[in-house]
Amino acid sequence: MPEDTELAVKWRNADCVRRQFIFKDMVTPEMHRKWYETRVLTGQVVQYVIGIKESGEEIGSQYYKDIDNEGHTAEYGIYIGEEAALGKGYGSEVMQLALDYARSDMGMKEIYLRLVESNERAKRLYRKMGFEEYKREDGDISVIFMKRTL
Repeated sequence: MPEDTELAVKWRNADCVRRQFIFKDMVTPEMHRKWYETRVLTGQVVQYVIGIKESGEEIGSQYYKDIDNEGHTAEYGIYIGEEAALGKGYGSEVMQLALDYARSDMGMKEIYLRLVESNERAKRLYRKMGFEEYKREDGDISVIFMKRTL
């Protein structure tokens, strides 16, 4: 949302997030607003801010993109932008809720995702959540593709 631009840009540019993304350039507020207008408002991306229920603190973002309602598939992404919130189980909790939502509310049957091969924290989380690797692309940045049936 436009009111989340400052927070989204801060998180996306945080070292703990940016070094794990395939697109590693710094994100500007204008870039985020354009992405919001062309992807979120058009329905190509469904995005949510991640908040801690007890405190209300916002700590990151998750999204579904390339949503295929006929094939019942979507790509999923998640990041925790507040470094102090890393390693506390929020990613696992949010991802389980997101997978349940994708199945029950969106009608998805399969979710897939991409990650930078060196992102060990994400690999552990995705495997724990039942994702399996199905492809790799090596280049300047090695990328792993994973998927899970819901």
